[in-house]
Amino acid sequence: MTKRFNVSKAKDIPGRDKPVWLKHGIAFEKDGKIRIKLESLPIPNKDGEIWLSLFEDTGRENYSRTEVGSADPSHEPFNANTTLNDDIPF
Repeated sequence: MTKRFNVSKAKDIPGRDKPVWLKHGIAFEKDGKIRIKLESLPIPNKDGEIWLSLFEDTGRENYSRTEVGSADPSHEPFNANTTLNDDIPF
């Protein structure tokens, strides 16, 4: 049996208590092996690291995760009214 996962990365948003989870691709587990397909390139954090997490695909197209490692995540939509820092330093 093949399991499907979403490959996601947490993004901290100023003024928000919990991170927004961005989907960067998909992963499949079959016969004990995992294959990953990235559909976008994640940006490193302030320490220059990229940490990706695999969450079992629930079949929902749009989602955001609010807690790292939660076995039963509560899905909440990204709030479009959130103020983002659009300043580009160049």
